[in-house]
Order: sequence, then C-alpha cells, then structure tokens
Amino acid sequence: MNNSGRRFAALSFLVPLISMSALIIKNAQADPVAIAQLPGIVPIPLGSAIPINLPKPKSSLKPIPYQSGKLLKGWVVEIPGNRPICTPAYYEGRLYVGGGYGSHEFYAFEAETGNLAWTYHTSDDGPTAAVAEEGCVAFNTESCTVYVLDARTGKELWKQWLGDPLMSQPAISKGRLYMAYPSGQKGQGKDGHALLCADLHTGKHIWTQQISSDVISAPIVEYDRVYVACMDGTSYSLSTKDGSVIWKKQGVATSAPVIHDGKMIVAERSGQGKDVNEGMRRIDANNGLAKDKQIIAQAPAPYIYGATNGTIGPQGGDATFVAGVNTAGTAQTVTSASAAKSKKAWYQSMDSSVGFATAPASAGLGSAESNLGISSVAGAWGYQGARATYRNGAVTNTQLTYVNCVDEATGKVKWRAEAKAPFITGQSQVFSTPSLGRENMYLCSGDGHLVCMSQKTGAVKYMYATNKPISFQPALAGGNIYIGTANGQLLCIEAGDPDADGWSAWGGNAQHNKTE
Repeated sequence: MNNSGRRFAALSFLVPLISMSALIIKNAQADPVAIAQLPGIVPIPLGSAIPINLPKPKSSLKPIPYQSGKLLKGWVVEIPGNRPICTPAYYEGRLYVGGGYGSHEFYAFEAETGNLAWTYHTSDDGPTAAVAEEGCVAFNTESCTVYVLDARTGKELWKQWLGDPLMSQPAISKGRLYMAYPSGQKGQGKDGHALLCADLHTGKHIWTQQISSDVISAPIVEYDRVYVACMDGTSYSLSTKDGSVIWKKQGVATSAPVIHDGKMIVAERSGQGKDVNEGMRRIDANNGLAKDKQIIAQAPAPYIYGATNGTIGPQGGDATFVAGVNTAGTAQTVTSASAAKSKKAWYQSMDSSVGFATAPASAGLGSAESNLGISSVAGAWGYQGARATYRNGAVTNTQLTYVNCVDEATGKVKWRAEAKAPFITGQSQVFSTPSLGRENMYLCSGDGHLVCMSQKTGAVKYMYATNKPISFQPALAGGNIYIGTANGQLLCIEAGDPDADGWSAWGGNAQHNKTE
C-alpha cells in the first residue's frame, strides 16, 4: 500500500488502544483445582508501590531529569504522537526506539542522558521494536518494509519492501536477519507467509521458507536453528543454513517460544470461548514432540477471545476500559455498554486510520482470530501473549494476575505470585513478559507499575508506580531500567543495582532468546 494511502489520520484513536490500563471483566475466578495443587501464592501488593513523580516534558525529544524522593532518579523523554513505545533496544550506550503504530520516525538516544543522537524518517508507518548487533540496528514497519541502519550514524544501509502488513519484528544472529512477511505480493513467492533470511549488512536474500501464517512477536534463533510460533498456532524449527524444515508442529501456540537445553517452552491454550485455559508446554526442540501431556501452570484465559485479547496492555474487559489520557498524562476510564459492544469495530478503526478499511486478506487474520482472537492488524502488531523466559533452571511467565515459575527439568511449579490491588479482578493480563537480570526479574504492568522480584522465590524486592500505561517489557543496562510507555514516553529509572543489566531488547537480545 502506498504511503499516501497509509497516513496516520487520527492520533486520538491510538491512545485508547494502548492505554487500557484498567480493563476489568467481572465474576473472574481462577480454577480452584489448579491453584490448590500449587505452592503458597506470593502476594504482589501493587497498591503499596512507591509513586514516581515524573515531570511533564516541556518539549518533545528533550530529556528532563527527575528525582523522586531522596534516592530515586532518572530522566524522561516525550516522543511525538502519544503512541505506544515498544521495548527499547540497548546497544553500545544508546537506546533505539520507534515512534509507535502510525509513526514514521525511528530514534536513537544516548542511554545515560536521554539526549537525542539521530532521527530516521521511514517511508511508511509503524516501526516495531528494534534489534542491534554488528554495528547495525534493524526494525520493520507495520506497513511493509524492513530497515537496517548504521547504529552510530543512523545512515540507511539497506531497506526492502516485503509485503503489507508486517505484524512481527525481526531477529539478528551471526550476520543474518530473519523476518516473516506475507508472500505472494509483487511476485514474491507463493500466497501466504514466508520467513526470510537475509545478509544483515547487504540485504541479499540467503533463503526463504513458506510458513503457515505470520509469526507471533518474532523469530527465535538458537545456535543453528530458527524457531517460530505462528499466529494460527503452528510451530516450526528451521535450519539457519538453508531454511529447511526440521520439524513442524500443528497446535495451539499462543506466544513466541523460548529455547534452552534442547527444550522449547511455548504458551498454549486449551478449549475455546469462556472455557479457554492457557499454560505452558515443554517440547523437545530436536523433534517437536511434546514432553507434557497437558499444559502446565494453567489457568483460565478468557482474555484470549476477549475484545482486547493479548494485544497491548492488560487483557480482557467487558464494559470498562480506558478511552484516553487526560492532560496530566493519566489514563481515564470510561464505562459504556455501547462502547463495549463496539470494541471490535473500534480495533478495526485503528486499522482504518492507517489505510485499512478492513484487515487485508494478506494478513491472514482468519486463522489468527480462531487461535488468538485477533482480528485487526493493530492487534496483531502489538500482540505478545504469555511468552516465557528461562534462567537458572526455571521457566517464568505472566498470565492473568499471576507470575508462574516452573522447574524446567520436571515441569512442576516452583512458585506462583499474584498481583493484588482493588482494581484487579482476575481476568486482566496484568504484566508484560519479565525482563531478567542476574538474580531478579523486572515486570511492567499496564497500569504503569514496575515490579522487581526474586527469580528464585518470587519475593518482591521493590515496586514503583509511574502512573503511565506500559505495554512492553523494559530493557536493562548498566544498572538502569529503560521503559517505553504506552502514551509516548521513554523513561529511565536509575536503579543503581548491577543486577539490572544484560537485557538489551524484547526477548533479551537480538535473537529474542536470552537465557544466560
């Protein structure tokens, strides 16, 4: 679709999509049988979080230092457009972020100060989260194009129009870039979707492989294989050498996988509609055979088929949702039966604002809607689901109000924590996927909380309340925590703790598979 047809015409529409920080579904109850089989639940008392008094930037793209209380400090930058900011990519002292769904800008900021290093204007809209390696930073836009820039200067190394829309983000490994795209457009292969492997520095195509649908979040690269979970629930293991299919598993995957020690751990669903559950399943990464007969650490997951599913921010919602942000940058809740009734149409309006009257056939959202409840390009662009992380023999994910920690070797639950606050009913997907430090994990909530917890026990170390909606996991580097808010701000929290380090992108690294 050409650029003139994809103008972002209504910025006010995007804030509601991203700022759903008070979504509620009534009468929510977790499965008492499943809960009873678990160890004692560790409370996460979000109502006790320490507020961070953030200043309001006077102008865009200029950092404002802040100090909240006697010790807490950092800086905040306002990015034009009031759009969602994905997980920033940290690389060699800089942060790389796109301007959000509908934006045509991509930025580099100095990580210590927040000063703007350079800006790149894209030819089409919707920059994703970025990855950086080997002096390059790579990202794609929802409307059509993958970009690779010089990380220091912002100079364009190469770009290529792949197809419309692009709803996942790229991965980088060993000088190669991996990217899913809708094939069959402009003569690029068969109809459907494909995974591209290209030379990172030149863009030369090395191989392409047909896959069943677009990829959930991103390709995952581990050693000589690339793994993808597709939006229709199918999982693949492909050879990085030539793209040949090592195995294919048709199923009900609801998140990107994490790979470690010969195992692939992926979120899966069981059931449909109001009876749907979600949990994790361990799969033999060598052959695709399941190691668990049933999904583990499961709980009811009606949000999968709700109006907001696992898209951006908290999941679920019947008649209560956030319809905007007031002049103080605080989410405003609006309750309306008619608004709840029109949520699906409202999501479609987001697509319309960037040129889609309805999601195009090339998006393949029929199968995504059946598996994930996604029926819009905007929803698929922001979908993350209950993606797991791995560290020190433990697999951790967030689901509903829970944080689950499972022993990777046995599949048994080690601990479970639950968010507690008056506004949480049990049906919201409260937290983003964890970012892992050396011993702690760092979670962001759709309501703007930052929670630091022990990876070993789930005990809360500290909690802050930013009063800003947050949709994506933070980056960790040099004792600092970097957060993109869902209303267009980039935030640095100087934790002053060496534990907050080594998580440089969504998924932890350019391969989206940080496990050590």
